[in-house]
Amino acid sequence: MSHPEFTLEQVLDLACAAQRVNNAYIKQTEFVYDSEMKPLYRKEPNKFLMLFTLGLEKAYDEQYRPEPLNVIQADREQAEEIRKFFRRYMFGAVAGDNEFQTEVNSILSSETVARNKFGFIACLPSVMERDKQRLNQTRSLKSADNEPLGMPGDVFTDLDCEIVSARHSENYDAWNICAIINNRIVSWFSKVELKAGPCVVVKAKVKTIGENWHTKKIETRLNYVKAAQ
Repeated sequence: MSHPEFTLEQVLDLACAAQRVNNAYIKQTEFVYDSEMKPLYRKEPNKFLMLFTLGLEKAYDEQYRPEPLNVIQADREQAEEIRKFFRRYMFGAVAGDNEFQTEVNSILSSETVARNKFGFIACLPSVMERDKQRLNQTRSLKSADNEPLGMPGDVFTDLDCEIVSARHSENYDAWNICAIINNRIVSWFSKVELKAGPCVVVKAKVKTIGENWHTKKIETRLNYVKAAQ
């Protein structure tokens, strides 16, 4: 029994449409509930929405039957951006040292896509955005001055700040913030989640002077930080 194949352009367009509709890459079905914990609707995985639109999957529950994806021009433009962006994986794919890179290169070098490869394509919009953010973070850190923001004990107020990354700590109920202030690398623990982007440090005190693990440049560790975003 033959398995249908679809053009790469068609499947990539659908992957971008699914990413736009879900506003994220969803791998498993997620239910959205009201204040009384009654299900309002379900968010289907991106891959399922793609298959459903092509008539390769049926709705699990007619009550929560999703709408077929409608590809718009923005989806087509993002699909083209994905093809250009992942060309940088080609060297890794040739070297054969990364399975994901090899698979992506193989898929994007083909004219058609089989059903069993839809999962790889479904995640590409999300992977591209994540990788672009990492590249921007790396550029920001590498271009920072190799100097401390201040000496231990110094207190600063009302500083413009650009948060580079915010990662939840594995050991503490807090977020480890890495940022740029006055073109110097700084970091601190935050009890509230902050997003990458502009921020104002209302008040902070220099705790220690260390080294950024990624760039090996000087990193100023702050504490007692009050930040607004």
